[in-house]
Amino acid sequence: MAAPASRPPDLAPATAPRRRAGRPSLRSFLLRPFLLPFTLLLGVGVAVTVGVHRNEDQLRLVSDAQTRMLLLNDLNTQLSVMENGERGYVITGDPDFLAPYREGDAAFRAAVFALHDLSVTDLQRTNLARVQSLVLRWQEDAARPEIAARSDSLAQAAKLVQQGKGRDLLNDARDIMSVMRTNESGRLSAATTASQSTLATVRTLTVGGLLLSLALLLLTAYRVTRTVTHSLNDLNAGATDIAAGQYQRRMPVMPVRELAQLGEQFDIMAAAVQEREQALRESAEALRASNTHLERSNRELEQFAYVASHDLQEPLRTIGSYTELLARRYQGQLDERADQYIAFTTSATQRMKTLIQDLLAYSRVRNAPRATQPVDTAALVRDITADLEQQILSAQAQVTAHGLPVILSNPELMRHVLQNLIGNALKFRDPTRPALVQVSAERTRHAGQDRWVFHVQDNGIGIAPEYHERIFGVFQRLHGMDEYPGSGIGLAVTRSAAEQLGGQLWLDSEPGQGSTFHLALPVVTTPDLPEPTPPQEKHA
Repeated sequence: MAAPASRPPDLAPATAPRRRAGRPSLRSFLLRPFLLPFTLLLGVGVAVTVGVHRNEDQLRLVSDAQTRMLLLNDLNTQLSVMENGERGYVITGDPDFLAPYREGDAAFRAAVFALHDLSVTDLQRTNLARVQSLVLRWQEDAARPEIAARSDSLAQAAKLVQQGKGRDLLNDARDIMSVMRTNESGRLSAATTASQSTLATVRTLTVGGLLLSLALLLLTAYRVTRTVTHSLNDLNAGATDIAAGQYQRRMPVMPVRELAQLGEQFDIMAAAVQEREQALRESAEALRASNTHLERSNRELEQFAYVASHDLQEPLRTIGSYTELLARRYQGQLDERADQYIAFTTSATQRMKTLIQDLLAYSRVRNAPRATQPVDTAALVRDITADLEQQILSAQAQVTAHGLPVILSNPELMRHVLQNLIGNALKFRDPTRPALVQVSAERTRHAGQDRWVFHVQDNGIGIAPEYHERIFGVFQRLHGMDEYPGSGIGLAVTRSAAEQLGGQLWLDSEPGQGSTFHLALPVVTTPDLPEPTPPQEKHA
């Protein structure tokens, strides 16, 4: 189909230096053009960082100035509160007016202390000290004497007020605070203007630098991508030709060292693919023949097992019948060893009969039709417990069922599964306690799919974890025939039936703790399926 390679793979190393000579590496080819834009971006970043730090300093100055302005306003307010409280007491003589006076005095002192800590100039601290001194003089020379005089008489207090000494002191203090506010307002305005100027400079540098960097980046990216895209298109065209079977195709010379190496590898691969493609065709043909042979062998083996099991029943019935006749007619007439031989033959015949029937059941399950219909699993369990009534009575067992739904499934295969699981639960019971078997179901969601999970739980002898998979094999037994009868094929039939139903079968068990077998079946939606029937029990 494909043309042979024109150059063997072992010639590639000799031509490699010629094709890669003088080629820059891909890293150098991609990064070198971006050096200038990235340097510019770095410069913009440094400038923005410096501007941001400077703006932070300006904003801190603005914040301090605003705080000092608030404290100056608070000083003026508390001074008015103190004056109004003192005047109110002098006029009314009501001691309640002294409370605002004392509170204003405390707040005034706190504001003076805070403002002193935030002061930035010696003049501001000097003015603050002058204000504090004037207010203290007002308290000592006017407020306190007037308050003391008012406690004696209103006329004496009014005489002191008329002298106007206290008013002059407070007016002087207010004038100084007005000057302080004016100065602080100037500092606030200067800090705000400086901050705005810094922000404008940072904004200009950022926008201009980013635009210039972006333009350089776009230009550089365009040139780099154009070169790389052209080279990759050449490689892609060559790879497409090789994929189409043109193994004589050779890659063009690439401008980048790594791409040149890739082209060389494509050339080497072209020759190798041709050989492997031929080998793959031969292997695929052999595999198809093997699969066809295997499928035919499996069908013949299943057919042989079914026919052989079916045909063996007739001679086995004959052997069993004649052995039973010998036992009835000559029991006690021959020696003890002859009776023992007859008993062994009868027992072996019965075991062989059971084995053949199990093989037939296994073959039927493997080839069972996939037809489905609504199956009332609760009614099915009642039928099974009725069939197993003798075994339930002899085991003094209790079988309960609840929450069992009506599902769309194959009734024969469902019977195989549930009857085998319930029968095993009765067979492998713990002799030290009454057997309890519980059958239940729940609707769950697993891997995005709804499914019904049936549980058959018992309190029997249990199964060690290392045997949880082994017991599902054909003819696998964990106990001798003298302990528990059976052919060892029942659970293999059960799992095969579960798989035919499109489900899964597994168990949880520990020795001495009983076993729980789980059957998971996909939910098949169909209209008007009845609801699950109420729970039922079967007692010994």
